[in-house]
This record gives sequence, C-alpha cells and structure tokens, in this order.
Amino acid sequence: MKNALDFIRFALSHAKLESIPLGAKLPLDIEECGTEEWEYLPGMKGEQVTDELIEAKYENFYKLFGWTRERFDHVTTNFARKRVRACDSQGLLTAYTGMEATPNYCYSAWCTEKGRIGTVKRPYAIGEAVFIMDSEERMMHTGFICGQLGGEPLVVEARGIAFGVCVTKLSERPWTHRGLCTRRLIYDENCYDEQIVLSLQKPRVQGEAVKMLQQALNALGYFAGDTDGVCGEFTLSAVKEFSKTHLARLK
Repeated sequence: MKNALDFIRFALSHAKLESIPLGAKLPLDIEECGTEEWEYLPGMKGEQVTDELIEAKYENFYKLFGWTRERFDHVTTNFARKRVRACDSQGLLTAYTGMEATPNYCYSAWCTEKGRIGTVKRPYAIGEAVFIMDSEERMMHTGFICGQLGGEPLVVEARGIAFGVCVTKLSERPWTHRGLCTRRLIYDENCYDEQIVLSLQKPRVQGEAVKMLQQALNALGYFAGDTDGVCGEFTLSAVKEFSKTHLARLK
C-alpha cells in the first residue's frame, strides 16, 4: 500500500506547470511541480515515447477515431524529439503503485466510499479518484483530487493527447463519480510503507529484490520502468538519478 499524499506529489511532479492555476493550494511546493512533465498517450504508464510508438498509437487508436494524420502529427510533433514520457489517465496510478487497472476496474474493485458526485456528501480527500462514466455506464477516465483553489477542489489528470498531465478545476470537467482508492492508497499522511533499502550489488541482476527496488523507485518518482524484476536501462538510470539527488541534499 502506498500513501495517497505522496502519490499526489508524484503526479504533480509530472503535471504541466502552466496548467496549475495561480494561487492553487497543493501538497507540493510549486517549484517542485512539473519537474518532469508527462504527455498523454493511451495504454502508457510513464514510458519514454519513440517514433515507432507514436506511429503505432496513430494506426491502432487515433486513426480509428477519425483523427487526420495532419492533426495527429501537429499535436505529437515534439514527443519523440524531446524524449518525453507519457501515460493515460489510469497510468499515473499504475506508474506510482506498479499495479495496472482500467478506470472501470479502479472504481469497481479499488474504491470505497464511492458514488455519483453530488450524492457522496463527505469532503473531498487529497488523492481521491474522480471518474467520467460513458454512455454504457462504465468508467472511462480517471483523475485525482490534488488540492484546492478558493475552496474548489483541483484535479490532476492525464487529460488527453492535446493536454498531457495537467491540473484543472473540478467544475471545469464532466466528472460523474468519485471514490477513495483504499485498496491501493492509504489516506493518512502519517502512514507509510516500511523502509525499503535502495541498493544493487551488480548491474543486470534480476529477482524479487530488484522488483522491490523498481517499485520503490517508481513510487518515489524515479522512473525505473516495468516492475518486472529485471535490472535494465531504466532501473539503472533511476538508481543513478536517486543517488545524485540525495547526495546533493547531503552536501
């Protein structure tokens, strides 16, 4: 189980800085928001975007929904060149917890104290999930309460290919449902996982220890790739980034 407050800090670090409203009250200093901005692509959870991947997303998704190639290329022109990472709406939580789900499964299996917005009367909680239901009564999109502005809740979400990960006011989007992801997140800032020692004895090793290391690094915001227990390029890069950051803080 991961802490909901830390998850939101993780999500805000990947949000487009220009999307955050002036005066927003967030659980992360504005200087730490948007330090690694992520774009949106369906089916992704923080992986680096390549030209081949963009081509596949167009052919297998956007083309089928009527996007012209010109429109798609205009939006994604810098994705691969800038070596950006991308996720979909549920991908933010997947990247943080290492547990994959669709928005509909997240709502049905992971959420408690849930229901239609307007019928759930308790205050919103940081890290609470909000959902958009489609015409077939399935949850199709997820966002997460990340703060407030003038008393109105703010939502961090991987909104769409033209927006990336961004922060919006709750009232600006057609959210229909809400719920606490208590099957995956702890809604108590004083409750944390037991400490995991981040260490590797040699490169290219694999096993349960490496899987735990990957989960910990991803949770802390250092992208280590899939939690597959294989020490590859992303894992080594995340270890180096983590070490560099924390050594600098000790100086």
